[in-house]
Amino acid sequence: GPPTLWVPGFYFLASGIPDGAGVMVTQAYVTTVYTSVVEDLTRNKQHRFIIVDQEFFRLWWDGVASAKQKVQVHELVAQRRLEFVLGGQVMHDEAVTHVDDQILQLTEGHGFLYETFGIQPQFSWQVYSFGASTTTPTLFALAGFSGHIISRIDYDLKVTMQQKQVSSEPHPRLPTRLCFFPLYSFRHLRMFTPSDMPVIKDNIQMYTKKLLNNTWEQFIWFQIGHVLWPWGCDRQFFNASVQFASMDRLMNYINSLTPKTGVFLEYATLTTSIRHTDYFQAIHSTHISWHIRNHHNLLPYSSDMVHSETGFYASRSGLKGLAQRASALLYAGESMFTCFMLAPHRFLDRAWGLQQLQKLRWAVSEVQHHYTITGTHTPKVRDMFAEHLGTGMQGVCKLMASIIQDRSLVLSGPEPGGHFAMVYHPLAWTVTTIVTPTADFPEVNLTDETGNPVPAQVWNSKEMPSAYDLLVLTTTPGLSYWYYIITPMRRAQKDTQETGASVDSTNQFGRRPRTNHRQVGRRLVHVENDCYSVFLDKDTNLMHSIWERQSNRTIQVTQEFMEYHDNSDEGQVSISNNYVFAPNGTAKPVSAAVKMEILEGQLLTEIRRCFYRTVNDRDPTYTIYSQLACGPPGADGELLCHRIEQEYRVGPLELNHEAIWRTSTHLNTTQVLYSDNNGYQMQRRAYKQYMVNTLTRVHPVVPLGTSRLVLLSEQVHGVSSQGNGQMEDFFHRQLLIKQQWALSVNVTLNDTSVVHSVLWLLLGPSTLTRDLGQRSGVALQHRPVVLIRELSETTRVHPDFQQQEAVMLPPSLHLQILSIPGWTYNLNHTKHLQNLQKGEAVLLWLHHLYEKGQHPVLSQPVMVNLQSVLRSLGSVVSMEECSLTGTWDVGTLQRWSWKIQDGHQHRGGAHRPLPPHRGPDIAIHPKEIRTFFIHFQEQ
Repeated sequence: GPPTLWVPGFYFLASGIPDGAGVMVTQAYVTTVYTSVVEDLTRNKQHRFIIVDQEFFRLWWDGVASAKQKVQVHELVAQRRLEFVLGGQVMHDEAVTHVDDQILQLTEGHGFLYETFGIQPQFSWQVYSFGASTTTPTLFALAGFSGHIISRIDYDLKVTMQQKQVSSEPHPRLPTRLCFFPLYSFRHLRMFTPSDMPVIKDNIQMYTKKLLNNTWEQFIWFQIGHVLWPWGCDRQFFNASVQFASMDRLMNYINSLTPKTGVFLEYATLTTSIRHTDYFQAIHSTHISWHIRNHHNLLPYSSDMVHSETGFYASRSGLKGLAQRASALLYAGESMFTCFMLAPHRFLDRAWGLQQLQKLRWAVSEVQHHYTITGTHTPKVRDMFAEHLGTGMQGVCKLMASIIQDRSLVLSGPEPGGHFAMVYHPLAWTVTTIVTPTADFPEVNLTDETGNPVPAQVWNSKEMPSAYDLLVLTTTPGLSYWYYIITPMRRAQKDTQETGASVDSTNQFGRRPRTNHRQVGRRLVHVENDCYSVFLDKDTNLMHSIWERQSNRTIQVTQEFMEYHDNSDEGQVSISNNYVFAPNGTAKPVSAAVKMEILEGQLLTEIRRCFYRTVNDRDPTYTIYSQLACGPPGADGELLCHRIEQEYRVGPLELNHEAIWRTSTHLNTTQVLYSDNNGYQMQRRAYKQYMVNTLTRVHPVVPLGTSRLVLLSEQVHGVSSQGNGQMEDFFHRQLLIKQQWALSVNVTLNDTSVVHSVLWLLLGPSTLTRDLGQRSGVALQHRPVVLIRELSETTRVHPDFQQQEAVMLPPSLHLQILSIPGWTYNLNHTKHLQNLQKGEAVLLWLHHLYEKGQHPVLSQPVMVNLQSVLRSLGSVVSMEECSLTGTWDVGTLQRWSWKIQDGHQHRGGAHRPLPPHRGPDIAIHPKEIRTFFIHFQEQ
């Protein structure tokens, strides 16, 4: 028969919502769209509509929808005329989001859909993110999806695929494969009829010609006789009846011409249509052998030869950093609350605690939206999301403080005037690190929970001029916390020199002006620990080289802040904006002078360097603090010893400037580096004609023989290799965009903020960086949480303090989440709802950090006994393995198989359900993520 043009009722494209002026516009838009759509679908049985983002649907459902409308939605969902696709809180960005946050937002959305409607989305819809990552379809396969639709991929790749008629490809990422279907020219393929220009008799010929021409253009690119056509655009369904009426007129007219044109149109969602089988089923039933794509992702995204959308890797870096810190705090709060609730406790209200966590879960989830975390939104929207994150973080901090109060057994204590500090380590390994509580007095006496003195180091705080940073070396087992009492030193202690904290010594180096002709490397000063000696040039105050002890090699390493300058002339073919990075020339040094100060102590040496735009500037534009720690010998201290921590401050910038941190070496890299995809897997990045040619949380590796230089980043930013042996980290940007489209919606980047974050530098043989790189990246992301409160006369940890037994995993396994979600999945939806009121069910994700073949030992499958690992939390009575988001029992999960050109069947799931897991012993394979609900015996 004739090819079918599948026309879904307009999918709800959430990208239009956060671009509004804030909460009021968002709520007004949501109210109008969903009220209008539900009314129309109820009245017109042939119409269909798909919904993507639960964050915005829930605004309507919880705050606007009447009881009658909720009944109507339940009926429409049951009839499959209103379909939820993807089902996450948002359609997340794929370039600058972390794998943990992608899973979180998907889990929150799926939990809501199952609790509310008893449904589990089976297809994903990622048509508007700025490029496609290999991580996303991997996670979607684990979540139970059978098919995945994308749109925005590099223009030249899209053209190549069109020419080769590669309409859909299984994705090769492990542990399962998921078929994805590019909508090739989405910008041109979608169609809508503006409300001020509906389809009428006078223009129906024009619309018909346009649609039919595009239909045949798209049809020749695909291997099957079906084309999926998104209908609509941002804010297009304010009045759904008007939009659907135009669609009805056009579809009826074109279908009257089917004998002549061979084209038939019908309403459809991804899983249903009116006359035929659903779209994905039609594709799957053809049994076509699909091409398989290599392991590289589809980033960066370029819409044409002069517009590479990599600018958003650093747009609104402050919000990116806040989102990362919120995610890390949520991670710690989740496990701390779980451990606490499973043990006997005195007063904490479970419902209140879950409410604090849920607020931050939703705030972290919503900020992953492709128009939010990317920084392509308005200042008002930025402020709204920052407020949500800040409020959520405050709530979780209150929750953690309440847990401290419950756990602190108090006696009559010392005189007031000090602080009570708790350090919580949220990872399931033993980690040795330096934590930095703050005091308001310079001479400190520090004791642990048993009253024994603790060695420490104190110096002036970088954040608060009137405060002091207290540096404390701590070795903490997994999911454990330690208490410290911080008090001013009494006179008797001073007289006897019984000091609890050592005071550092300081070497001052004045400002050194930049001179192009001075020979460098003649006058060097060095600082060292047990792993490195860092050499600094006293004539420039810049780094000169690093000697690495294990390989006994010296690598020339220089680092400097640079800036790209932008031409804001709107007449230029390409200029930098929120999305695009298109500077006017190469990067230039930012500073006219550099000042250096070296602070040396027993635990830590810190190099403080300030970069001044002019020689006489009072305040620096850039600051970098580099630290070398002296940890204990042996395995406990290797992560601490083998990193050089670099904490930077960038800004405020001048208008139309973009800031980078350039690391130059003498290594022969041929402009190749390696970085991660969303903190999940590493990928080789060869130089391409993009000023920023990589993405996501950065783990670049520069090899030379058996030596590597690794930079680990606390927050997401761009990175590229613009020269041999060179790496540029893209930190911050401030742009005055004069283009009319940007001015009309106020998405200029006049960002005067100061961005601050942390890098860890590792240098050594490949065996060392291979061993430490993965765990170091996780340790940087999830550093211990320090909570401080004032010391009162009654605040004192009991001398017989007993630390809770640690939760420990092998070094290749990461406890990706340990959480009480407030619900537990049950295949019987009625029983599922009943379970919501019962006792604790813990959601556990275990993630194998290493890839197959990456390490001779750590890349091996790992067998763990969950009863043994979790024994400190309580007695495990049962466990259920489920899909990634917890809403499928693996015993019932049936995903489709797809045939690829190597002649084998590869699953976007198995033909039959996986056998239910039995027993406490489980095996985790390289890069595998396994999800469990754990049920503990009630206390």
